[in-house]
Amino acid sequence: MHSDAAQSLQQRVDWLSRIFQHANDAILVIDPDNDRIIEANGSAARMLGYDGDELTDDVRVSSVHPHEMEKVRAFADDVRSRGHGWTNELSCRRKDGHRLPSEISASVVELGARKCIVAMVRDVSERKAAEDALRKSEQRFRGFVENAGDGFFQVGRDGRIADVNARAAEMLGYEPRALIGRSVLEIDAGLSPETFARLTEELEIDRPRLLESRHRRRDGSVFPSEVSICAYGSSDDPRYIALLRDVSRRKEADAAMARLAEMGELAAMIVHQIRNPLATINLCLEHLERQPLQPASRKRVTLAAGEAERLGRLLNEVLGYAGRDTGSPTDIAPDALIEQLLPALQSIPAIARSELRFEPGLADCSIRADREQFAQVISNLLCNACEAERGAVRLVTGRCADTSAPYVEVRNGGDLIPPDLLARIGQPFFSTKASGTGLGVAYVKRIAAAHHWQFTLTSTPAEGTIARLVL
Repeated sequence: MHSDAAQSLQQRVDWLSRIFQHANDAILVIDPDNDRIIEANGSAARMLGYDGDELTDDVRVSSVHPHEMEKVRAFADDVRSRGHGWTNELSCRRKDGHRLPSEISASVVELGARKCIVAMVRDVSERKAAEDALRKSEQRFRGFVENAGDGFFQVGRDGRIADVNARAAEMLGYEPRALIGRSVLEIDAGLSPETFARLTEELEIDRPRLLESRHRRRDGSVFPSEVSICAYGSSDDPRYIALLRDVSRRKEADAAMARLAEMGELAAMIVHQIRNPLATINLCLEHLERQPLQPASRKRVTLAAGEAERLGRLLNEVLGYAGRDTGSPTDIAPDALIEQLLPALQSIPAIARSELRFEPGLADCSIRADREQFAQVISNLLCNACEAERGAVRLVTGRCADTSAPYVEVRNGGDLIPPDLLARIGQPFFSTKASGTGLGVAYVKRIAAAHHWQFTLTSTPAEGTIARLVL
């Protein structure tokens, strides 16, 4: 019996020894008062970078915690007084000097008259690194949120605000902390308890939805808004993220565009109404011009015919600028089309008074454009140039040196246009000519934008004024 008991005891000792040696966590028996490591398992030696019996023969507790012995002694005293303890505020220094953040679970063991500490030490470097990466990621995300142009809201299942960014508070006229805990119904004038409940029932997890609404500021004023809202978490306990955008300016721009469209329709209607009686006036003037008249009377008829022609050109410019026709793009050869247009262009009085030189440079080139709009653009640019210059006006086509893109240029050597005036040319009804309307270049810019052409206007002493369209 005695032999069996001894054998059983020896088996338990061997079993406990194997557990001690093969445990995944480092296990150390330490005597903090004497700065001794009494026992250590293989995992402890590997974790700290030592071989064999180095830990128990040569290494002190203070070598593993060189800058933390005061904390180690305080932790040991707490463990001995309570019988156990845990900390994650200590680190262990390896043999190579590298510090390992650690979690230590400890209890008391009596060795003779001494109360020593059994410490199970776990290297939490990877977890700390992951937590640090997560914390940095959260800080970056918070930085994005705080500096976003839209208002950010985190909303609980009950519809109360859990978090906001500075932009959201600024848009609504609150301090950020004053919004926390408020119901979204207090700030969203487009929501009612019923519509909010219906909205949250319809939202799917991670499927954002865009809504138009109206939001109420702290002072009671309301502004049109656009809200992107998304549910996250679980369908049983969802939370919501909402991005709020003030669309007041966009709505104002839309309304302004609508008013401009109405004005365009009105202008087109007025032009059509005026053109009919103007045609009658032109017929009468043509009849009078064929009659034998006194010089003074003929002078007056010629003056009236010139003014009628100017009025007709103005009506055409207004109609062209106000029109919304996007055209019918086809493949056209710029040089060939311009050659066809030259006789008609040279019959226009403003152009006929100048010397027009066409310098083609786009042989075998084809572009996609509306034929009539392209012809009108060329006519407008030539009329402008010829009205400014009584001498030679050059119409040049070619390819850009850097991109090989085709271009059309109208060059004239008239008076230099100052930079402040040059920047304003193309604005409707602004012109450097006393009788100009500014609609000719405005029409060119509108057609260029519709065709995705690049229009530039330069004026230098060396080259004169150049209107260029990169097609």
